[in-house]
Amino acid sequence: MNGMDCLFHGLQLITRPGLRRYVIVPLIINVLVLVGMTLFAIDRYDAWTGALTDTLPDWLSFLSGLISLLAVIVVALVMLYLFTIVANVIAAPFNAILSIKVEEHLIGYRLESTTGLPVAMVRSFWREISKVLYYLPRLIGLVIVSFIPVVNVVSPALWLAFGAWMMAVEYSDYAADNNEVGFRQLRERLRRKPVQALAFGLTAYLLLAIPGLNLVLIPAAVAGGTVFWVEHLKRQTIL
Repeated sequence: MNGMDCLFHGLQLITRPGLRRYVIVPLIINVLVLVGMTLFAIDRYDAWTGALTDTLPDWLSFLSGLISLLAVIVVALVMLYLFTIVANVIAAPFNAILSIKVEEHLIGYRLESTTGLPVAMVRSFWREISKVLYYLPRLIGLVIVSFIPVVNVVSPALWLAFGAWMMAVEYSDYAADNNEVGFRQLRERLRRKPVQALAFGLTAYLLLAIPGLNLVLIPAAVAGGTVFWVEHLKRQTIL
């Protein structure tokens, strides 16, 4: 099973009777976060673009239309990432439970852990914070690069590559955490499977950009990331 297949398998899994109930809470959280962030972006968009165009000297005023278009793209991308980050932080304990149930369904037996479920749920929340700290400096760097003339011609490729990597890390990490594999170790395992990891992450990234579908994507991606963990990462040994 390749990386792309893992995501679509995850989408199938969350529709099964034994797993559907673990999707309800993350789905509600996704809807609330997406609606809130969309309303905020619409409300603030004019102020953001006005602040950008006001910085242009008069002789570059003809670029205001291009700046506005670029602002739309950047705002959409930033909102996309922030939606994923915020929704995952809030829903982290519930995503962890979903990942446990999916992995148990795949392997056919209960996961053994040295910590109880309540402790694992709390740990998953703090694990999500560590991922945010990993993503944010890179996200800020991409935003800066996107507004630097000449250099910003490579920014679309950088956004795509970062988005794919971010999704691969994000959604395979729930299963890694449930198996008590450290965040640094997970990233090392993903680097050993770069093509599969980016195939999984890129598929999730592109689907996340589709309105409506992105609401069910997070639970599907959690399940798909768990499939990816079982198929490609779980049996790796880090020396």
